[in-house]
Amino acid sequence: MTGPERFATMVTCIDGRIQRPLDEWVRQRLGVEYLDTITEPGPESMLATTDERQLGVLLAKVAVSRRAHGSATLVIAGHADCAGNPVSADEHRDQLRRSLLRLTGRLPGTRILAVHAARCGERCWAPELVAETPGGPAVTHD
Repeated sequence: MTGPERFATMVTCIDGRIQRPLDEWVRQRLGVEYLDTITEPGPESMLATTDERQLGVLLAKVAVSRRAHGSATLVIAGHADCAGNPVSADEHRDQLRRSLLRLTGRLPGTRILAVHAARCGERCWAPELVAETPGGPAVTHD
């Protein structure tokens, strides 16, 4: 097993346009070498509102990353112009905060970051940190 400094886990949208910008942002921000990626359409909406059974399926995937790769950080990432979750940027951020709070108690000892990538023009995405917890109480950013 490798140490947590080498791996992080990300739950993000299936949209291929956002994959590279988020991957680069997470690697730079966290200094990790590898990023285990779980995709869902509109993941922040799903995480904030899904039933316990569906949430359990997703958390089982996160557990594989934690167990096999020692990942101690989870990034929840949403983005503007999302076909799977066509809501306002403010609603995306609210769902990200609710997702982080919902997962905090279920993933003790895990640092969780909620990230939103806003559309900024042709082929440009600008990820921003919305909320973060080092495994304890959530810290929200406005």
